[in-house]
Amino acid sequence: MSSKAQVGRGKIDYAARFLEIGKAILQRSHGQAAAKDEGEPVSPPQTSAQPNGGEVEQATSPAWLVTAEELEAIEREEEERQALRNTRVKVRVDVERLYTAAELLDLKKYRPKRGRGAGTEGAGALARLLNELSCAYLQARPYLCKNGKLPPQVVLHLSNEMVAEVLGVSDNTVREWGTQLAADGFLDSRPHYTTSKGRDGENMTMVDGTLYAVRMTPGQTARLRYRDLHHEYRDLDADRAAGRTAYNAIRNAHQRAENRAAWKAEQAALGNADPDAGKNSSGSSITPEGEAREEILNQLRRWAVMPGDIDINPVIDDPELFQTGAVAEHLNTLLDVAHPLSLLSVVHHTKRASLVGILGSALARVLNDRHSRAFYCRLIWDAWEQELMGMDGLQALTAQLIRLEVDRREWKELRNPAALLAYRLRAA
Repeated sequence: MSSKAQVGRGKIDYAARFLEIGKAILQRSHGQAAAKDEGEPVSPPQTSAQPNGGEVEQATSPAWLVTAEELEAIEREEEERQALRNTRVKVRVDVERLYTAAELLDLKKYRPKRGRGAGTEGAGALARLLNELSCAYLQARPYLCKNGKLPPQVVLHLSNEMVAEVLGVSDNTVREWGTQLAADGFLDSRPHYTTSKGRDGENMTMVDGTLYAVRMTPGQTARLRYRDLHHEYRDLDADRAAGRTAYNAIRNAHQRAENRAAWKAEQAALGNADPDAGKNSSGSSITPEGEAREEILNQLRRWAVMPGDIDINPVIDDPELFQTGAVAEHLNTLLDVAHPLSLLSVVHHTKRASLVGILGSALARVLNDRHSRAFYCRLIWDAWEQELMGMDGLQALTAQLIRLEVDRREWKELRNPAALLAYRLRAA
C-alpha cells in the first residue's frame, strides 16, 4: 500500500472515531435533558473553599469530553467492525444446470415436412450441435455471473466449413438454418474479419471464421455485440504457416478414414480382420464417412474452446503404422522412432506386438544393425513393462534415443552408435 493510501485511510479512521465521539456527546446531553425534564435530582456542582473564605465552583469534565471507558468502548467497536470487514463470508451458490437445445427451443417446428430434407431434423441439427459446443466451452472455461447464474449467451468462434461437414450439408444450408434460428432469438451469426498477409506479402482483410452467439438460458435473445465482432480470436498467419486450417483438418480426416477403410478391407481379405474394426466407442458399426465426421467433430470441440486449435496429427489408431510399406517412408531417423513410442499406451492390445516389431525393425535399420532386430524389440518391450510398473520406461527410452540422435549429428567420430545406446541403457 502506498503512503498516500495509508494517510487517506488514517484520515477516514479518525473521522469515524470523531463521529462516534459526537454520537456519545449527543446521547449524554439528551440523557441529562431528559433527567431534568422528569424532575430527577441533578447533583450540584462541587465547590472548594478558597483561602479568603470565598467558594469557587470546582471544575468538572465538560460535556464534550469522552471518558476513558467510553473511548475504550468506541475503539473496541471499531476493531470488531474492521475484523468483520476483513472476514470472507462463504455463501453457497446453487449453480444452474446447462440447458439442452430441446429445452431452449422447439425443435419439432424445424423438421422439413416435404422435399429432400423430409424426415430430417433440419435447422434443429444445427441448434443441437451449437448447444453441445457451447456446453463444452462452459465446461472447459467455467464462466458464471456474480450471482452464480449461467451466462445468458455464449459467443463461439467456429469454422463454418467444419460445422457443415459435421452436419453433412453445404455451407449455404448452414447459413439458411442460422437465419431460421435467428428469427426465434436462439442464434446470431456473422462472419469474423481479420487482417492477414496475402501471397504478395501485403495485408488483406480475410474471414478467419464465423461468430455464433448461442442462447444458453430460456427467454434470452442472442445478440453479437461490437466487442465480439472486433475481438481477435486467432493469429491467422501463424495458423496458416503451421497448417492449422479448416481445409487441412477436413482433408486429413477423410484421408485417414479412407486409409483405415482400405487397411480393414485388406486385413479382411487375408482373414486377419480385427473384431473391433469398423466400430466406434459405442460398439455400433460406422462408415468411413462417419469416422471422418467424428474426427472433425472432435476437432471442432477443440476449436470452440480455443479458436484455431487443431490437432494436425491426432493420436488415433492409424493403419499406416501397421503397413510395412509405409514404415521406410515415415521412420527414417531416431526421432521418427522415438516419438511413436508413446503410442504403445493407446494402441489396441492386439496390435501392440505388431507396433513393437515395426519400431524395433526401424531402430535396427536406422542404426545399421539389422542382425540385432530382436535385441531392439526386447528393449522396447522392457520399456513397456517398466511403464506398466510406473517407472516411466517409455519416457526414458525416448530420451536416450533423442540424445543418441544428437550425438550422431554432432559426434563425427562416433563409429558404433548401437553400442553407445546399449551402454547408456545399462547405466540407466
